[in-house]
Amino acid sequence: MIACADIGGHKTAVGLVENGAVLRKKVVPTPAERTPQAVCAAIDAALKELGAAEQIPLALAVPGMVSRDGTVIYQCPNMTGWDNVTAQSLSQLTGRRVTVRNDCDCAALGEMAHGAARGLKNFAFITLGTGVGGAIIINGELLRGARGRTGEIGHMPLMEDAGCACGGRGHTECFFSADALERAGERTGYGRDMSVLWENRENRWLAPYFGRAMDALACACTALTHLLDPEAIVIGGGMSNLPGLLDDLCDYMQPLLSPIYRPGPELIRAQLGIDAPLLGAAHEAGA
Repeated sequence: MIACADIGGHKTAVGLVENGAVLRKKVVPTPAERTPQAVCAAIDAALKELGAAEQIPLALAVPGMVSRDGTVIYQCPNMTGWDNVTAQSLSQLTGRRVTVRNDCDCAALGEMAHGAARGLKNFAFITLGTGVGGAIIINGELLRGARGRTGEIGHMPLMEDAGCACGGRGHTECFFSADALERAGERTGYGRDMSVLWENRENRWLAPYFGRAMDALACACTALTHLLDPEAIVIGGGMSNLPGLLDDLCDYMQPLLSPIYRPGPELIRAQLGIDAPLLGAAHEAGA
């Protein structure tokens, strides 16, 4: 058995995994400060509620760039104080042996083993939430790259002059992400409830923000299509459940696709929800 946690900007899922199954799980709010200390304390409290023994190791799926060997978090753009944090320091905070992997890599592996991507050998996986995550599967294997930083679809530049939390400019998640669209909701007086914002996305105040957001996501997906020629693009994360999102995305992609690629790869909604990164994190930890 292994303890697993998927850390998000708004929610953190904690579970116990054994033999490829999530036995028990709990979703808790991510502390507003989003620091390692606060998040690890929330995870520890959840594990105690789940009855996890103290000697059980912990596999973390984090929303950031992780070293190939899983010992260092290089950067977590939408979190606070996670840059250059080591697995060893997280072990000290949790009192458990900790392994760390990118959350979207974990989710892609979980969906490939047990969910929407079963049977697929070549696909891109995108998570839409606080930020935009990504993972690439080629010939049934996770593409890791020289330093373990492959698949950062949220940080693909789109030649727009907008600041990104990672320190770069004009990246996908500057436009399409929960944080970006919730800020737009606040500026226009519609608040931060994503379901309300999505329902009103075509009105005169919100349409410019959502139009740019869909353009950005369609550009990223089109670039992936031309670069990788995937069987499918599997889309997960909280925002993947917005009604009609995948149909809208397909429409936005059509004029961008080279004619030989149309109508583009199948757009598939992920099936496993919070179980996917928990299962993938357990797999990456060798459990």
